[in-house]
Amino acid sequence: MKQSLAAALALFGLAACQPGGVASGVGAGPKPVAAVGPASLYRQPPAATAVSLMTGSAVHLVGRADPGAKIRLASPGGQAVMAQAGKDGGWSLDLPPAATPRLFGLAMVDGGHVIQSEGYIAVTPEGAAAQLRAGAGALVLGSRGQTPVILSVDFDAKGGAVVSGLASPHDAVEVWVDGERRARGQAAADGVFSLAPNEPLTLAEHGFEVVDGPRRAAARAALSLAAPLSRGPYRSDRTPSGWRIDWMTPGGGLQTTLLLNHTGAPA
Repeated sequence: MKQSLAAALALFGLAACQPGGVASGVGAGPKPVAAVGPASLYRQPPAATAVSLMTGSAVHLVGRADPGAKIRLASPGGQAVMAQAGKDGGWSLDLPPAATPRLFGLAMVDGGHVIQSEGYIAVTPEGAAAQLRAGAGALVLGSRGQTPVILSVDFDAKGGAVVSGLASPHDAVEVWVDGERRARGQAAADGVFSLAPNEPLTLAEHGFEVVDGPRRAAARAALSLAAPLSRGPYRSDRTPSGWRIDWMTPGGGLQTTLLLNHTGAPA
């Protein structure tokens, strides 16, 4: 079974990710790798930037890349959807409806080089999407309305965790777990934050809260041990708090990403 999983990951185009689970890489996360040789020739990997649900439950995914580059979105089974970036670097792809979340490897093919984006692009049936990153928090795509908001929780079997979401750009942010402050940091220029609690969390249900100045928002999520993967490099399940995705990192460990429903309104 390990051999079949490795083959699936190879087809998925995920060799660009750095190994390690959440516990071994809490915080900054790995850097994407561009397969173009010397550092002076480094090129920014492609990125998905927004997602929307179309008529008939098809999913419209848009992103950015080098102008004119070919874009490849590959599934674990080896099927690929292709697009081409325009003169401004923008690209878009339409995905057919699906009943469960799907994971894709995103790559840019240009001038004989393949530049792989970091991690997986997860797309849900409801038209949400996120970039899953080994050893780091998920980056949920698109606008999420009012802030602050907790959008995802990543964790591993040892309780290493990262809480991610949106706050006011550049603001100081705190994450509280079960009534105790467990992390402090700063939102990026786009408002994105990913903060790791200062100690591992128990595998149980927890109450999370993000504090952004006078505003705050809450969410609840259950952390539990992931069963071994047996039918591919990931598994998804619907939970009361949102979609749970258990997925294999390039290092061979299991990481779980909870893509949370919109719970808790800013106060």
